[in-house]
Amino acid sequence: MFISSWYPNKLRPMLGIFVKRQAAALSKECTVSAIYVGADDTESSEENIEDDVYTIRFYYKRVNSSIPIYSSLVRFRRYIRAWNKALNLFMQKRGKPDIINSAIVFPVSIIAKRLKKKWKIPYVISEHWTGYLPEDGRYKGFTMKRLAKTAVRKASAVITDSARLKNRMQELGLLNQYYSIPNIVDTNLFNIANTNGSTDSINFIHISSFDDEQKNVSGIIRTFARVRLSHPNTSLTLVGDGNMKSTLQKLSHSLNLEGAITFTGLKAGSELVRLIQQANAFVLFSNYENMPCVMLETMACGIPVIGTKTGDVPEVINSKNGILIDARNEDQLEEAMVTIIKNRGNFNPLTIRSEVVNKVSPDEIAKQFLAVYNKILSRDN
Repeated sequence: MFISSWYPNKLRPMLGIFVKRQAAALSKECTVSAIYVGADDTESSEENIEDDVYTIRFYYKRVNSSIPIYSSLVRFRRYIRAWNKALNLFMQKRGKPDIINSAIVFPVSIIAKRLKKKWKIPYVISEHWTGYLPEDGRYKGFTMKRLAKTAVRKASAVITDSARLKNRMQELGLLNQYYSIPNIVDTNLFNIANTNGSTDSINFIHISSFDDEQKNVSGIIRTFARVRLSHPNTSLTLVGDGNMKSTLQKLSHSLNLEGAITFTGLKAGSELVRLIQQANAFVLFSNYENMPCVMLETMACGIPVIGTKTGDVPEVINSKNGILIDARNEDQLEEAMVTIIKNRGNFNPLTIRSEVVNKVSPDEIAKQFLAVYNKILSRDN
């Protein structure tokens, strides 16, 4: 049973999509369920079978109060009540699971610890949050640190999506048995285009939540404006959404980039694949990362990556599949984009795809998760 702090829902359809992919991949090997609880304007619930995963979503009424202590207490009470309702429904329909996968420590590990004590079954934490990284800095405060240390200590194992995240959590005193397993890529969906889309124009693509503090999308736009002065046959496709979208659109307008930059909004599935396949390179100009799934997806499509030396990105990108640059260095980004323009024929799509396809397929990742689960179950029994 997956319980997750992040999971695709009606308000944020791409939130924690990688957790859903893990659950779907595992459903080919065992019975899998998923539960998510979040806030909405009204209380409601959903119950579905999605990709062979029995899925429950409960929404508690959002707290509208400007009084911090009061709002936190009411929010927590509603959160716990919604979880109780979701778990009661789950037990009626499916009964007690063998193991719990608690995805993202905050705040769902509260539930994982309670269920371990109540149901007498182990839980595994799978963590993707960049907040532990020093460049991010959101892992702070007595309450958060105490919760994390207790949750990790009581878990039977911790799975991270990158070696760097694993090492950082251990440095912070979050001690346990760790495993690093990358995010899943649907390597059948994300594939090399059947037709040769080669043209005289060069298209760069960036895909993210437009969190500028982490992804530095504004830096991409500023650099692209400089590149376009000497290479007017270039374009930039920005795929995603978020609070910064309007600000980024205004920046694009102020740099006279109308017609050169396309904001597509959120895209998924075959629509996203088509946009990637039409690009000549993916730009990842992040200030900090773990192991970004979108980078692996673009590589599975045979597209080279310009990426920053953050997280596990340097472990993946090499001279055959992309270009590594320093974070925040717009001069290096400009140089890398010009290199792509001048040498795009030097990157072989089949070589780029082969770098990742056997490491991140659903079958391979499911096999690694199952190995961890089985080791824990055999040990605890």
